[in-house]
Parts: sequence; structure tokens; C-alpha cells
Amino acid sequence: QRTRKDLVEFLDGYLKQENDEALVAIGKQMVEVSKFVGGKEYVGCLVPLMEKLIFQEETVVCDAAADSMASVISEMGSGDVEKVVIPSLEKMATAEWFQPRVGVCKLLPKAYPKAGESSQEKIVKWFSSLCKDENPMVKKAALLNMGGLSNVMGKNKIRDTMIAKLKEVCAEDSDLMRLHAVEICKEMTKTFNDTKEFVATLWPVVQKLGEDASWRVRKALANTMPDFAKTVGSAMAAKDLLPIFLALLKDKEAETKIAACSKLVEMCTQCKKPSVAQVAPILRELIEDPNQTVRATVSSSLGELAAMSDNKTTEGQIFDVMKVAVKDEDSQVRCNTLEAIEKVAKSLKSAASTLLSVLQPSSSDPKWRVRREYLRASTAFASAGAGSTAENEGYEEKLASNLVECLSDHISAIREEACVQLAVLVKIKGGEWGVTKLLPEALKSVSQSEMTDQSNYITRMTGLILVQNISQHLTAEQIETHVAGFVEQCLKDAVENVRFKAARAASTIIPLVSKKCVRERLVPALEAVQKGEQDSDILFYAEQALAISTKYS
Repeated sequence: QRTRKDLVEFLDGYLKQENDEALVAIGKQMVEVSKFVGGKEYVGCLVPLMEKLIFQEETVVCDAAADSMASVISEMGSGDVEKVVIPSLEKMATAEWFQPRVGVCKLLPKAYPKAGESSQEKIVKWFSSLCKDENPMVKKAALLNMGGLSNVMGKNKIRDTMIAKLKEVCAEDSDLMRLHAVEICKEMTKTFNDTKEFVATLWPVVQKLGEDASWRVRKALANTMPDFAKTVGSAMAAKDLLPIFLALLKDKEAETKIAACSKLVEMCTQCKKPSVAQVAPILRELIEDPNQTVRATVSSSLGELAAMSDNKTTEGQIFDVMKVAVKDEDSQVRCNTLEAIEKVAKSLKSAASTLLSVLQPSSSDPKWRVRREYLRASTAFASAGAGSTAENEGYEEKLASNLVECLSDHISAIREEACVQLAVLVKIKGGEWGVTKLLPEALKSVSQSEMTDQSNYITRMTGLILVQNISQHLTAEQIETHVAGFVEQCLKDAVENVRFKAARAASTIIPLVSKKCVRERLVPALEAVQKGEQDSDILFYAEQALAISTKYS
């Protein structure tokens, strides 16, 4: 009761002060205040206060109050809305100053479901007037809320009133106003959510938007096409919506093509697999587009489109596009294409014979991100069994040799990625191959005499990353014979970074070896570090490794 009387009276007086920041804060807090007025039946006492805030000249004050009032109306009963809110909305909708007319656009959709039939007619009348308002800000606010109002009106009333208004929006001279028609259609699909209703109401509007002269409108439509396709179902989407979407892919404006390309996979998913066959011929044109962003966007979709294709012809067309894209002058296009090839390698074993040959040039690409994607794509083919075919015999060995070379790359991300992918190869080929063929080659530059060599410490750090990765795929005996000695040596290294990495590697291999190895080899080496080490970070990881060793020794 004191909130309704004292606080509301105080705030009403405070509104007379010209302090916009304070008024914004009050507007935002009206929702919280409504919780302390004594229940929903008393919330209406706040409406006059919020009305005054909405009539303020400052836009941010009006917006804050309108948002709060919309929330409050949602909590009010129908009788209170009819008695308190409707008169307030009428003042705002017919106000001379434009700001209240902007604010009321948010409130009409909230009030409509709780208003009586005569008041609902008034709301529609006010809204119709706001949609034709001379002030562009009012008009924009009305169009932004048209979809919301439509969805609470019911299908019959939408057909009678709102569809006609939507068509008027499509005929607006300003493309910035026509732009809102796309979002209104999207909102209306929540009501007209099956094929028959969509065709009868929204389909003519969508067709008209697809032919709009403004690229902004066509771009907005391209972004929304998958939502329409989901509403109408795959049959109509493939028959009627897909041709519009294909036209957007060929649009003369790059921005529209970029938007359409970004929705390629979503659209084809909604239209089902046969749609890929219609899209595939256009991909070659897009991948040769003069706009770099168009090429980069379409290249990022190639892998999923190839996986979705249901015939060899379509698959081959997409593979041909990949062959062109992987040689593109732009590094992002090349990078995206290699990512796409990696996805294809995991899903289509038939791709190896076609795409393996196009990968090799990327191994020496000047951009390190492209080289990293090359490593991932190459190993993906190995995981898919590319080396088991007669035409690709010896593929894994060649790949291993290439990966070993990458251990000396001047970019650390490449060295680390090579270690990760070599571990994948060891998993494929087996631990015996890893310790007899791979490790001697990979670690040959590291010997006892080099442990004091400052210039070569990066190689030893890379070696430690490698053994950490491949140890997961080796037996305890193999680790003890071929890995543990290297870690012991690195724990004595003259370079702090190497000792740091070795202490962390010790934590990785301790759970994987025998108790005897832990007790007689790794623990003494770690204790020696603990006694003589000055660096706190190395000491931390050495002590952590010793703590782990207590469980395995």
C-alpha cells in the first residue's frame, strides 16, 4: 500500500526534474516496482507513471518505459487492461509528438489479446494509422511490430486486415520500409505454419520480394529462405522456393550472393538431397566470382554439400569446384576448401581417388593456416583408409614423411598440429610402426650431445609434444624402451623451456608405464629436478608429476 501511495507519488513528482539518466533508470525499474504494489490487481496504478515517461522527449527514456509497460501489460488482467491501459494507448497513438507514437507500437500487440472486441477494433485502427504515419521513425516502429500483432489476432483477422497491409509495405517507395516485409513474413509463419496456409497468404508476397529492385530486400530474403522452406515442407520448398533461392545465388549484387551462399547448406537440408543436384552447377560460377567474400563463403559449404549429394554426377561436379577453389589466390578460400575436403574425407571414401592429388601443393603454401588445414585433410584421408587401395599404396608413409618435415616448420602451430596428426597415424598403423619407423626419424636430431645446444631447443620441445601425443597409442614396453629415456634426458636439459615441457610430459607417461619404470627411472629424474631447480613453474609441474607417481609406483 505504501508503494502504491508514497513511492508512486514521489516518483510522479520526480519526473518533473530534467534528469534523463534518472528517468531512464526509473523507466527500466517499473517492472521491478510492479512486484511490490500488492498484487496483479494493483499494477494498473503504475500505468499513468509509465505513460508520462513515454511522453518524454528523450528517445531512451521513452524506449525504457515502453519496454517496462509492455511487460506490465502482460501481467495485468483483461478488466484492468480495458479500464486503465486502453485509454492510455489512445492518448499515445493520437499524440502530436512522435515519440509516444513510436512507444505505443510496442504496446499494442501486448494489449490486443486482453482487450474487448470493440477495443481490439480500435487497436487495429490505431495500428493502421501508425503504419501510414508521416514520421519514418513511427512507421518503422509499426512495421517492426506488425508481425507480433498479427500473431495474436488470429488467422481470419490477419487475412482480413494484415495481409493487405503487408502488401502495402511491399509497395512502399523506400527500400528501407520494404525491407521490413521480409521480417513480417517470417513472423507470420508462426501463425500460417503449414503449406496450404502459407500458399494462400504469404507465398505471393515472397515471390514479389524475390523480384524486388533493392539488393537490401533480396539479401534479407536470402537470409530468411530456410525459415520459409521449413514452414512449407520439403516438397514445396524444392519445387517453388528453391528456384527463387537459385536466382538469389546468381544475383548481380555481391551482398545478396554472400547472404544466399551462407544459407546454402540450410536450404539444401530443408529441400532434401535432390536439391544439391540443382545447386551444384551454380557452384562453379560462384567459386570463380570476382568478389573474394563470395568465394570464401561458398567454399565453406562445399564439404557438407558433397556429403549431401545422392549421385556420382553431382558429387563429381562439387569435387571439380574444390579443385578450382584449392588453388584460389585468396588464402581464406584455400583454407575453407581444405576444411571442406577434410569433411568429405570423413564421409565419402570414394573422394580419395579424386581429391588426394589436389592436396599436395598446399603442403608448401605460404600461409600457415592453409598448411595446417592441409595436414588435417591429409590425415583424414588416411583415417578413412585411403592408403589401403592399390592406387594410393604407401600413402601413409609419404604422409608420415611430410609430417616429420613439418616438425621443423618455423610456425609453432604447424609443429604442434604435425604432432597431433602423427599420433593419428600411429593409431592407424600401430604402435610397432610408430616406434620403429616414426620415432627414430622424428627424434634423430636430438642426441645426448645436443642437450646443451641452445639453438636446437625448439626441436627438443617439439619432440616432447610428439611423444606426449603418440604415447596414448603405445604399449607400456614401447614407451619404456623408446620414449621414457628421451623424457629423462630432457629433464636434465640446459634450457628451462625444455625442462618445463619435459616435466609436463612426465605427468602424461607415468600412468602408461610399469611401476618399476616409474619407481626406478622417472621418480629419480623428477626428484633430481626438484632438488636442483630454481624455476618455480618447472618445480610446480615436477612436483605434480611426483604426486601422480605415488598412485603408480
